[in-house]
Amino acid sequence: MRLASISRIHIFTSTRSGCRAFWVTQALQSVWHHWQGEDYFLSGSKDKTVKLWPLYNHGDGTQEVEPRLTYSDHRKSVFYVGQLEASQEVVSCDGTVHLWDQYVGKQIRSYEAVDGKNPITAVTTMPAPHCSVVFGSADSVLRFIDPRKPRLQHEFRLAYNNVSAGLIRYLAVSPSGRTVAAGFSSGLIVLLDARTGLILKGWQAHEADILQMKAAEGNLVISSSNDYTLTVWKDLEHKPLRQYKSQSDPIHAFDLYGSQIVTGTVANKIGVYSMADISLSPVSSTKLSSENFRGTLTSLAVLPTKRLLLLGSENGAIRLLA
Repeated sequence: MRLASISRIHIFTSTRSGCRAFWVTQALQSVWHHWQGEDYFLSGSKDKTVKLWPLYNHGDGTQEVEPRLTYSDHRKSVFYVGQLEASQEVVSCDGTVHLWDQYVGKQIRSYEAVDGKNPITAVTTMPAPHCSVVFGSADSVLRFIDPRKPRLQHEFRLAYNNVSAGLIRYLAVSPSGRTVAAGFSSGLIVLLDARTGLILKGWQAHEADILQMKAAEGNLVISSSNDYTLTVWKDLEHKPLRQYKSQSDPIHAFDLYGSQIVTGTVANKIGVYSMADISLSPVSSTKLSSENFRGTLTSLAVLPTKRLLLLGSENGAIRLLA
């Protein structure tokens, strides 16, 4: 891997590897990408902004560029950014869900928590052709909203066997849009039928707080936790399909690339695990050079078509690796 050096609001482009660096003003909360041929990506930050960045080559790699667009209507740190694929609109959340136009940065609608004592803690979007935004709140209720309609679309309570599950930390929707998995601070995962609200399964997936989850083809749910495990679950089966154990730090960020899981830790280690490999060890593991990657890794995203990797840091820097 080659990593571009970083300078404030500079984008460095190597004609051989296509590596670049971006600068956000404060700690980066999340990175999201992957639309319009992977020509842009979004970043959400503690400075209450969401920025839209281009991924085009510029000159000899030393040209200073600005983000294509900055959305500044948030009042708190932004912890979620994504895209409602069916309508090509951006969804971001700071405790209030904002829906806005990705071309002009103008807000379309916003959604406050129903009860101020139960803030919104997790957000996701449904895949096309569905048009729903899904968010979970501190009272363990999952709410669906369709931006085309004035009222809530669905409201489902995620009570499971009267277990105190804690806060909803993460939501993951299956590629078909049929199921939603909710991961809790207690390590519990609840799988819900998105059409009926029927709870299909609930299980103690981890022994600690769930850090991230993703759903994949083949009825798979992948989850990572503060208990140092990264686990692959097969829909309604009781035992994990794969379970990997990090030796040094919890895996707090990961993304999928085909049958591979690309992971990141606060120790700035990038690992690659293969779901097709029976081995529980990473296929590869790389420690990011402190000379090139300064700060602590906070988020990670794979651009599968371009075969590039976006890395976000707590100091506001974003790196693009090839």
